[in-house]
Amino acid sequence: MPRTLVIDDDPQLQALINAGSGDEFCFVHSDDEALEILSRDHDIDIALVAIDGDNIGGMGLFRRLKGERLRIPRIALTTGTDLAVIRRAMNEGAVDFLTKPVSLDDLQATIDKVYMDCEARRKAWRTESELAAIRREIDVAGDLQQRILPIDFPTRDDFDVFARTTPAREIGGDFYDFFELDPDKLALIVADVSGKGVPAAFFMAVARTLIRATAATQPEPGTCLEQVNKLLYQHNIPGMFVSVFYGILDTKNWTMSYANGGHLPPYLIPGDGGDIVALSGGDGVVLGVQDEIPYEQETISINPGAAIFFYTDGITEAFDINRNQFSDQRLIDYLLENRSLSAHAISDNVFAFINMFTGDAPQSDDITSLVIKRF
Repeated sequence: MPRTLVIDDDPQLQALINAGSGDEFCFVHSDDEALEILSRDHDIDIALVAIDGDNIGGMGLFRRLKGERLRIPRIALTTGTDLAVIRRAMNEGAVDFLTKPVSLDDLQATIDKVYMDCEARRKAWRTESELAAIRREIDVAGDLQQRILPIDFPTRDDFDVFARTTPAREIGGDFYDFFELDPDKLALIVADVSGKGVPAAFFMAVARTLIRATAATQPEPGTCLEQVNKLLYQHNIPGMFVSVFYGILDTKNWTMSYANGGHLPPYLIPGDGGDIVALSGGDGVVLGVQDEIPYEQETISINPGAAIFFYTDGITEAFDINRNQFSDQRLIDYLLENRSLSAHAISDNVFAFINMFTGDAPQSDDITSLVIKRF
């Protein structure tokens, strides 16, 4: 029920309202009384304002208020039918008007209509404000998510490494990671969490943290993924899982041992001009779905000039406006044409190549690439 302030010096109107209305009304008979009430009483929902009374300044009195009180919806009260006066009141902020003598039915209907309209606007303002707050929080979350991924890539004489990720939304589920296990061993990880948005981002942060923590105590990729899978399964997050390819590069012997937790196998790009091949072996299922799952492990040698291209399916499953996929073959063709480039260029340029293919089609999935190249 709206609380209505009547700013009018007409005793007949006050008597009519007191005799017949069930709503809550407060009556004042001058501008000064009105301003005093409005300055201290913040529970007024609607104001009825005389626009041709002797002691009432009409809509002009609201110009003497500051701030929030100006949002009170105002209904003009007039004793005449001068359209110019009514029009001026509407231009000065009135949302509706009543002509005296006022009937109780007309008064109640007008108050109810104005109140409902204003409540709808207030609800829209609150919704807009809440959505804006959520938008800001998502933007902050997206920025934080990008910041937890490493961006300082090692610069060494014997190899080059670079990675990049672009979420389909503000935040995503793909991630890459690399970190030293000891001076001669570098952990390399690319992963893809099921789903998109906030749930995927949350699960991504959990999975990345567990992999990093477990890798410090489990020196082999297979046993590391086995332990991380067990921990994720114990979290029991319905419908969430993550595919992970985890490799450990040994720069002393130039080998890489790896385990594959249901992820797309990276491509080995030989430095001698040989065929590009997908890394086989090290098989295992996605993490977080089943308990007590063993993860196989494989080892390959990396010859001078060779590179390994890690990626997520957002690359090969990118679509153009005609729903054609970028495809594995286009990726292989790209790698063949760019095999002589640095890890930075191979990883970075594939995004430009995909954008050229997809054109105006929206990005449907997170896209991530990581490249390690031996000199």
